[in-house]
Amino acid sequence: MISTQAPAAEILMPRSEDYTSMWWAEGFPGVVEGAPWVRCIQTGHYAMAMNTETMQITQLGPVAKGSDYQGFGLSHQLDWGDPSPAELKLSISANGKTYHCREGGKWSRFTGPRLVEAGRYFQRGDITDLTFTSDDGERLNAETRFETAAWPDRLGLILTARPGLQKIVAGDASFGKVGGGFGLDGENSFEIPHSPSIDPETFTLELWAFVPADYSGSKHDSPWLACKNRNESSDGNYGIIIQRGMPQARLNIGGGREGQFSVRPEGGRGLELDAWNHLAMSYDGDTLRLFLNGREAGSTKVGLKRKPGKHALVIGRREDNHGDGYHFRGVVDEIRMHERAISPQEIRQSYQRPGTPRPKITEWTFQADGQALDQLPRETWNEVAMQMQLSTAKGSLTLKDRRDLKSQGDWEQVALAFDPTTFEEQEPTHPLRVEASEMASGKAIEVEYDHAIGWHRLRLERIQPIAPPGVEGPSNDAIERIKLKLSNPEDHEETARLMFEKDRGGFQQRIGTAITGISAMLRDPEGNPIGVPVQLSKNWHNDPKGGVYAGAWFHGITQLRLPPKSTTELELTLCYGHWGGVPAASHAQLSLIGWGNNQLWHQSALGSWGESICYEPEQGQANCTITDVRPAMVRGNQESAKWKWTGNMGGGDFFRFFDPEGERIAHSAMKTTILRQGPCLSEVTYAGRIGQGITHASTVSLARTDDIVRGIYKVRLDVQKAADFSRFVVFQVGADTYNFTRERKMALGNEDGLIKEWDTQWGDGKDRGEPMVCPGETPWISLHERDGSLETKHDEGANRGIVIRSWKARLGGKETAPWIIERGLARGRGESSNINIVPPPGVTRLEPGDYVEAVFEHIVMPESAAEYYGPSKSLKSALESGANTWKMISREAKGNNRHLVMKTGSLKHIHPDLRIATEGNQAEFTLSGGIGYVPVTFTGLSSSDTGRLLVDGKALDQSVHGHDFWQCDFDTKTRSWSRTYNLPASAKTTQHIQFKPE
Repeated sequence: MISTQAPAAEILMPRSEDYTSMWWAEGFPGVVEGAPWVRCIQTGHYAMAMNTETMQITQLGPVAKGSDYQGFGLSHQLDWGDPSPAELKLSISANGKTYHCREGGKWSRFTGPRLVEAGRYFQRGDITDLTFTSDDGERLNAETRFETAAWPDRLGLILTARPGLQKIVAGDASFGKVGGGFGLDGENSFEIPHSPSIDPETFTLELWAFVPADYSGSKHDSPWLACKNRNESSDGNYGIIIQRGMPQARLNIGGGREGQFSVRPEGGRGLELDAWNHLAMSYDGDTLRLFLNGREAGSTKVGLKRKPGKHALVIGRREDNHGDGYHFRGVVDEIRMHERAISPQEIRQSYQRPGTPRPKITEWTFQADGQALDQLPRETWNEVAMQMQLSTAKGSLTLKDRRDLKSQGDWEQVALAFDPTTFEEQEPTHPLRVEASEMASGKAIEVEYDHAIGWHRLRLERIQPIAPPGVEGPSNDAIERIKLKLSNPEDHEETARLMFEKDRGGFQQRIGTAITGISAMLRDPEGNPIGVPVQLSKNWHNDPKGGVYAGAWFHGITQLRLPPKSTTELELTLCYGHWGGVPAASHAQLSLIGWGNNQLWHQSALGSWGESICYEPEQGQANCTITDVRPAMVRGNQESAKWKWTGNMGGGDFFRFFDPEGERIAHSAMKTTILRQGPCLSEVTYAGRIGQGITHASTVSLARTDDIVRGIYKVRLDVQKAADFSRFVVFQVGADTYNFTRERKMALGNEDGLIKEWDTQWGDGKDRGEPMVCPGETPWISLHERDGSLETKHDEGANRGIVIRSWKARLGGKETAPWIIERGLARGRGESSNINIVPPPGVTRLEPGDYVEAVFEHIVMPESAAEYYGPSKSLKSALESGANTWKMISREAKGNNRHLVMKTGSLKHIHPDLRIATEGNQAEFTLSGGIGYVPVTFTGLSSSDTGRLLVDGKALDQSVHGHDFWQCDFDTKTRSWSRTYNLPASAKTTQHIQFKPE
């Protein structure tokens, strides 16, 4: 235990300055026109601003003291004082010549500035594809990254590099699979003139292809690897294209769109990049088949006689060379055409024994004495040195390191780790001793210190989840428990920075999709959560073009202040589907490396069975904040599996503002503040600007419950300068630019019932009818009778709804009620419509002093009782009588109206949680109303390890493993704790609630 007389939790708790934030200075330049590529970092100690294109640091130094995490996240002015630039010099010497970094890589789907992980304690971003040139203009062929690793009081700058891949040699001078091959550099192709032998009615085309990460030589990410007879719309066309790393066999019989047939690998199996792949397609007059690396990857029945064409077979581009030709970049070898559909066994033999002669085929091979290689060779570097120098008015830090990088391809790095307030370099070793073990088995856990990043890495590989007593097999109630022992031998305080890591093989939770809903918390030896945040960052995207950090991983990141000469024992607890027997709520940063775009994306989940609601505050991909939205605990039919991903019912948005010419003014300077991450309640704020005269903030929450996904959005907009608009949307479900579902009906009502129901009108991109005012205390809008044709990946869907829980607004200089209007949409997969909360008719100008303050409930409602398999009997009963109608949203609006009568303590707000400020660690009230589980948070507590909750005089105990049903958070500003519980509620009963010290 901690060797001090002070309370254990108080010593460990973060201070108000222990936070980090990272954002684009004027908004993400990929969205905000004209915004500079300046990425900002600020903590409670220092600030840094860097232009990712020029690699210039325009600000680096201390900031004024006094800001707290929440306050800074909501502020729109930077208190950085006088400009404090720094000069960064990066250089690589190789083969007797020195190359200097001239600029950062341009942003693209996989390159340039990327966000790796972001949260309360730690921000990590990198810039790929740096340009290094010598003084005489020669460019170094190298793969490079520059990385920033920012903690509240520490900054790491890291340069990593390795020799670049040699360019593919065009033509038959290239390496091959068997001897030499034919190189395709993205501009050339290999053309085979038409002959009957390469265009029979039934056939098999097979070849070997070396597919590099940058396989597309076209602006289109769908190059043709092989194409016969013009293009996919031409009668007689066949060929293989690559889309998003996956091969696709194409065939056209009859011409036009109606004659097109295609096959892609089942199960999402893609090509191996930077490697040889054996591909084959066959047609036997009935079925089109695709083979990948010796196995049948997919098939589709066609049943038509093929009419051969008369045009060439071209390898490496589209045969008609339309547009930019859809060129492939890579190497091909062993091209073979069979005048029949050969068997899967013959395909397997070709894959296993490349180069083996085969009878009765037409084939194209290349230089028999050429070089066969498994990988594209790298450049060779000799006498290599890497150097980083950082200079400010306070002095200069330099790190120079000689490395033999040659051609093995391993990443090497040089790093500077320092305190930006004092410019003092950090020691390469850390005095703390960190020990960890699996509580169930006592097995030691590997721990290593990374000086460049500044954390102790704890590898949580293959930790066995602990099921509840008496339960065998996979369980949603299983948790992982790790014992931590932290020793500080120094005579001064030290900060322990910890990163709990899992990769794909580290997840042993065998129910659902564990990584999607993981929550992490620190608890004391008695099992009480102590309130120190554990930042949640994760990735499950694995496109190899993402390079470093692609693939599945989870990082739980935290920091603790350890007193001098002390030993601290704690427990790390990981929960997945349930916390205290009820579906848990979580909110995490999801890395897009391995997917693309590579900016900030958040993912919240009810349980661990897939995403529930996703957010992209910088709107880099879908041009909206709310993206993927999925129901929980539903399945398409009784035979479908439970506890899995469901269909996408996205998206939505806040504060969409269009100027008088109809151009949207994008959200800019968006900062993110993560206040709570679960497992009982999440609370995250996204705040920024619209233009230069409007500020806004949206706080999103998800709560632990057993029935449906409810996103609770507390929003605020303030107008400082007058602004004219052609269209202004306060909130919408179904974003203008991202709407993955559509409904046949909408309805408006309030606490008294239905006001109006109407048939939706899809398409056209125009408002439908006239705006309607939303009267009453609790207006609601239902979107029901879903048409499932837009969501093609999953059968499981849901209806949608909005409940306006509170509303105060002045728009156009006048107090106003909310108004709504349907808008037709025609984008992407098809026509649909959305619902918009808008100003009253006639208001086309926002005046200084105008504002909106509201709470919206975003409902994702199961379509039927048969599809819902969750434990809520109340929801099941309601669905049996009111499914797929407006009655379900009406039930939610009225039933979840919560009424409190306070006796002890004070009520701060009702949604998303009942927020109660305690008096002397006590609170007492009566609660009427509520559906599912109602979150209740008690604030102002003097300790993390005391207090109990009584409901109608009985202690609430939802524990499965012990002390595992509440959430504890620490307020750095008031130096006090809060506890969040989730109370089972019924709209028809009144409950007497008491919180008392133990």
